[in-house]
Amino acid sequence: MSPNLDILVIDDNIDIANFVKILLELEGFNVDVFNNPFLALEYFKLNPKKFSLVISDVRMPDMNGVEFVAKIKKIEPKVKAIFMTAFDVSNLKSDIDKYNYDVEEIFQKPFSSENLNKTVKELLING
Repeated sequence: MSPNLDILVIDDNIDIANFVKILLELEGFNVDVFNNPFLALEYFKLNPKKFSLVISDVRMPDMNGVEFVAKIKKIEPKVKAIFMTAFDVSNLKSDIDKYNYDVEEIFQKPFSSENLNKTVKELLING
């Protein structure tokens, strides 16, 4: 059985979301991008088994990434999650712990495309 290579990327900065999309599509992944967490959540609800990975910015207006991923994981607990943030990651762990779920990786912006590609491949192809 071939691995599910579908990824949902959410960042309120559409340029960053599209940059991640291009990086991952060059590696053979299927990527849907959103810059609005409410639209991304509605899209996810329509086909919750489509995605094996969600990559989310942490700080977004109206709904932060930690809350967004918590809602995603309530719908589909098996989906894996990666966070991206331009801010200090030290407080992020306690925010995630409040929702009682696991996150596979946290990338501090700016991050290298090599590290992102390597991590995604390990999660979806090798892992």
